[in-house]
Amino acid sequence: FARIRNPRELFDAGHAGVQALLKATRSPAGVSPQDRLMDLLAGAASAADEESRTQVVQDMLRIWEAQRLVSLKTIFDLTDHLEGLGKGEKLNLQLVTRLATRVGEIQMPRASLSAAEKNAFAFGYWTERHLDAQRKLNLRASIERAAGEAEKLKDLRGQLAPVLRDSLVGLNYIHYAPPGAQILVTNPVFVRSHDFIGVQGSPQTWRQTEVFGSGWPSSAGGRLVGSLASLPYALAEAEQNFLIPTREQALIWGDLVPQLIQSAKIPRWWRVTPQQLHFTGLHLRYGESLLAESVLEAKRRAQVLAVLERQAPPARARRVAGLVAEGRVGAALELVTPAELFLVAADALAAGENLADPLARAIRRLQQEDPERVNYPAISRAFGTPKPTLANSYRPEMLNLRTFPTLMGFSSRIMAESWESNTLFYAALADELCLRPGRLNVLIPEWTQKTVERIFATHLEDWPALLRSLRLVGEDVRNRSRKETAEQQKAGLN
Repeated sequence: FARIRNPRELFDAGHAGVQALLKATRSPAGVSPQDRLMDLLAGAASAADEESRTQVVQDMLRIWEAQRLVSLKTIFDLTDHLEGLGKGEKLNLQLVTRLATRVGEIQMPRASLSAAEKNAFAFGYWTERHLDAQRKLNLRASIERAAGEAEKLKDLRGQLAPVLRDSLVGLNYIHYAPPGAQILVTNPVFVRSHDFIGVQGSPQTWRQTEVFGSGWPSSAGGRLVGSLASLPYALAEAEQNFLIPTREQALIWGDLVPQLIQSAKIPRWWRVTPQQLHFTGLHLRYGESLLAESVLEAKRRAQVLAVLERQAPPARARRVAGLVAEGRVGAALELVTPAELFLVAADALAAGENLADPLARAIRRLQQEDPERVNYPAISRAFGTPKPTLANSYRPEMLNLRTFPTLMGFSSRIMAESWESNTLFYAALADELCLRPGRLNVLIPEWTQKTVERIFATHLEDWPALLRSLRLVGEDVRNRSRKETAEQQKAGLN
């Protein structure tokens, strides 16, 4: 890209980049670049998970169509046709019309603007110019003006550079589309309105992605500004206010919800094994068993509380200690997060105690049968969460940190990233219901959306609202599974 001097070279560089991706992924010769990139973004699935993968692809295609984006195959077929026209081929009107029809579907949301909005909207000058250029694109007329001259026909590729840009940006958008996405479905120019330049006097070309213009009728939910470096979080931030709560919500932590959403979209679970799911589920059950055992045994109580004191805020650790001393196991479990239960179990296993416990024996047997994939680093990669603030990386991992307090501003992001319980809970739930690991790619985004919609927090420190919501969703999933099983058994008897 450093040597680019004109739109034609810009298009050629983008085209070459796509071809490099296809080659690096060992794509078959002659494969449709659009279909291949969609398949790669959906992820690799085994034959047993083909249904889940089909659903993932269908969700991506739904957003692609809602954004009226042009297929990469159509774009590249047109460029090949331009080459052929220079060699005397006849114009393929059907191919040119296909592009014109798609571009003609681009419509801006129409609404009256206040004076303040008009002034602020001027900062989107280059975005508006980008959209207008595509609306006015008339490739057929340009071909006719070229009059068969090969060099002029090659230069027409430059007119397709903005279209290619939007299609490539759109692939990123649909890959990280949050569960329950509304802007991507209702605003057909959301992808095309991505502003890489930013507002006047504050260039954001290489800065992290941010939401800009949210709430303006003219922008139909806002647009994203900056680079694509933090696109998953920015998309979740733009879409979070469109999730409909099932109860009155006195408070939603503004930075917590996008973190939960991106944690459900960035990881992929196609290569997770049933043994890894079972390993995680056994840890949570073993942690609950150890907490119950601590009611009767002082030594076990000291070991369990030592882990909680290391992971939980002091006030909550003292509260759990008091409930255990009173023998109220159920109430104590309600205050312990799945991530803490996982560590309680891991700590007991590392100590080499309670060897006769059937849960501990089952965990050790799984480790011995498949030591390469059933181990704590592998579980961290599979069921950890991305931590762009704490670790400056979107790589999923578990840091096993103490849950940070719910303060405002920058620390709110840290609190959100220190919450590592959701995916562990979902994995244990899937293991309990004997679900295929590939189903997690469909179910975890769905469960995350329901968890967010059920948060009912009454004050800033009411973080247990998230834990309550998580468990309510889990109970609903279990009840629905029991009902379906009962109906299937009844149908089988009939």
